[in-house]
This record gives sequence, C-alpha cells and structure tokens, in this order.
Amino acid sequence: MKRSKTRRTKGVLGGRSERVVQLVLAATVAELAESGYRAFRMDAVSAEAGVNKTTIYRRWARKNELVVAAVEWMRRFVHDVPLPDTGSLERDLSEAFRRRVTFKDRVEGQAWARLLAEKHDAEVSAVIGDAVKERSGAWYAMVTRAIARGELPRGTDPRLLLRMLGAIVDASTASSGKLKPELLDAAVRTIVAGARAGSLVRTRGRSR
Repeated sequence: MKRSKTRRTKGVLGGRSERVVQLVLAATVAELAESGYRAFRMDAVSAEAGVNKTTIYRRWARKNELVVAAVEWMRRFVHDVPLPDTGSLERDLSEAFRRRVTFKDRVEGQAWARLLAEKHDAEVSAVIGDAVKERSGAWYAMVTRAIARGELPRGTDPRLLLRMLGAIVDASTASSGKLKPELLDAAVRTIVAGARAGSLVRTRGRSR
C-alpha cells in the first residue's frame, strides 16, 4: 500500500522528543491502515519510524496505548475542520460527504476505516468509542440544525437520513473507486425531499 504523508501535530513535545513522537504516530497510523488493530505489528512501526522498539515502549507500554495516542492525533486532524454549516442542509450534506470521501483517500482515513471495521471487538471499541461518539454527534447536529430551522419536519430521524446517504456514497465509491458529484447531489436532493415530506419522521416502535 502506498503510504501518504500524515500531518504534523503541533506542541506534543519539544526538540528531538517531539520529532520522535511524530515519527512514531505517523508510522502507527500507516500500520493501522495496512494491518488494522488485531494484526498490528510493532516491528513495522519501529521500522517505519526508524526508531528502536524500546524507544516506543518507553512512552507507550502497550499496543492499545499507542493506538489510543494515534486515534487522538487523527481526531485533532479531523476536528481542525468543522463540518459545514451554511444554513442549507443540502449544501451541508453534499460538502460533508465530499470531505468524507477525500478523507478516506488519506492514510488517516484508511486507518480509521480499518478500526471501524473492527469496532465490534471490545478492545477496539474501547479505543475508538469516544471518537466515534464525538464525530457522530457532529453529523447529527448538522441535521438537527436543519430541523430547528424548519427545513425538515420535527421528529425526522437524523440517524436514518445519514445512513441512507452514507449507503449510497459507499456503494458508489466501492463500485467506481471515486465519488461522482452528480450522483451525490441527486442523492442528497432526493433523500432531503423525502425527509421534507415526512418519510423519515420517527414513529413509535421504529427501530433506531
């Protein structure tokens, strides 16, 4: 797998120690993208970062501690750019999903996808649970703002709306390897129109 460059995190440590931390975190993200959590190889991180394993273990005694640090690094990368808030749900959704596809093309996005694929594992869930909750909340807030503005009926299910759009985007990128803007825009218009008509309003007994 071709590994793209990860972005430097500022202010972790000073001098050489900071440089070593950056090298190790970047190598950890690359190894997660390559192998996922369960098959994660500390040897690969050591080789990629160009540091001894003892240097890594001195700061992160166990694999999960190192991966937690890498996840926090990726969280800062993602949240440096908040999700769009243009005042129009259709514009917000189109832009947000375009960003999501772009992120998936980065090594950080590939690492995150591997972790999400293993999220039913209790150890992985403990590592990424807070990050998943935080990011999901930001996406739901995008839809709830639209409800508050009157763009969608009260009771509209944000989770269902986002799942439907996500399924279309994922199917499109899986089949063609890229996102077709016209397909995304059409999907957004169609699903938002259905939501405006009340088709995604939660009813009692509906599974969430």
